[in-house]
Amino acid sequence: MPPSCEYLAPGPIRPMASAGKGRGVFATRAIATGEVVETSCTIELSVADCETVRPTAVEDYYFAHPEDEKLGLVVLGLASLCNHADTPNVDTSFFKDNGLGWVTVLTANQPITVGTEITRRYACPPWFQLAP
Repeated sequence: MPPSCEYLAPGPIRPMASAGKGRGVFATRAIATGEVVETSCTIELSVADCETVRPTAVEDYYFAHPEDEKLGLVVLGLASLCNHADTPNVDTSFFKDNGLGWVTVLTANQPITVGTEITRRYACPPWFQLAP
């Protein structure tokens, strides 16, 4: 029997099915305003890389680059599975570390209760029908 998501993601969030949205990320415990929910390393995509992934499923998951709109970032963490909300419960920020490259940080912008879906505002307009 494969391991459960509880085993794979022991932190404050874990992936789960999200009704009408496919995959999502949910709080496993109460999260306070200002608390860092997720910190993820990234892979920086060149212009050519972005063109290569555009016709693939990866295009739905990579992030806009914080400094250059022609580049992208593949986030190596649960942040890449967070669904969009016009009024999200986490803020997305980035910083560049000389040893790690670009790092994505999700920070709670309000108290989040156990079982609540973690949502972020995408840097571009959603390219899909938003679920109610």
